[in-house]
Formats: sequence, C-alpha cells, structure tokens
Amino acid sequence: MSTYKTRSATSRGATRTPSSHADQNNAASRKLRPISPEELQSWSDGDSDDTFTEPELFDLDEGRPYTFESGDLVWVKTSGGDWYIGRVSGLTRRKGPTREGEGIFYPVTFFDGKVRKYFAPLNGEIKPDTEEVRALLKAGGWFREPGGDEH
Repeated sequence: MSTYKTRSATSRGATRTPSSHADQNNAASRKLRPISPEELQSWSDGDSDDTFTEPELFDLDEGRPYTFESGDLVWVKTSGGDWYIGRVSGLTRRKGPTREGEGIFYPVTFFDGKVRKYFAPLNGEIKPDTEEVRALLKAGGWFREPGGDEH
C-alpha cells in the first residue's frame, strides 16, 4: 500500500511557487453556481466517448475533463500550490468559470475530512489517484512509496 505525503515550503527538496491561477481560482470559487441534472448529463456524455483516447499527462497543472463520483480518491492542488490526497465528498457539484471556459467543480474533503473545498479538473487542480498521476507527484516530490527516501 502506498503512503501519501505532502511537502511544506520548509521541506528539503524542490519548493513550489503558488500557481499563477491561485487568484483566478479563488475568484472563481466565489462565482460557483448550482448545476442542473441536464447540464451535468451533457458534460458527462461529452466526456465519456469510448473512442476518445486521453493523451499522456506531462504536467500536473494540465487541465483535463476528468469526471468523478462521490467517494473517489483524488489529488487536489490548493491555492498555496501544495498537492494533497482527498476524497470527492457528495454529489453537490457546481459549475463556474475555469481556465477553459465553463466547467464542473467537485467538492473534495482532505486533511482527514477537516477541510472541504471545490476543485475543477479543467483548472488542473484535481486529478484522479492513478499510477500516472502518482508518478508525476513522485517526480515533483509530493509522493513517495513506503520505505522510500525523501528527496
């Protein structure tokens, strides 16, 4: 089983600069609106085309049209630029402006359920917990395997 680790600005290794989109993301979170079932269905239908192949993810900041269900394990990037493991909490999705136009924001709890915030896949701030994403997190110093050395 893997362990998840976050790095602070005082940790050894690479330091992170807050995302240039942090102010944009904070402003967007104030403008979130309820999403109708019809809108949600149209976004889900558009993203679930079986013939579509997602190109390889090269950068954690890339926005992707991921869809999530309640309970899914995800990685989220906070406005401070840190990545944390979290869980999609509930089905109360919102819509709002993203870097790529209108998009869905998912509620995620992290810090052992103590914090709940909305994150948008099209902003590159929420990723599924997959091998590919973990490899990028590991390369950036955000994830390590059990017994692994810290950078």
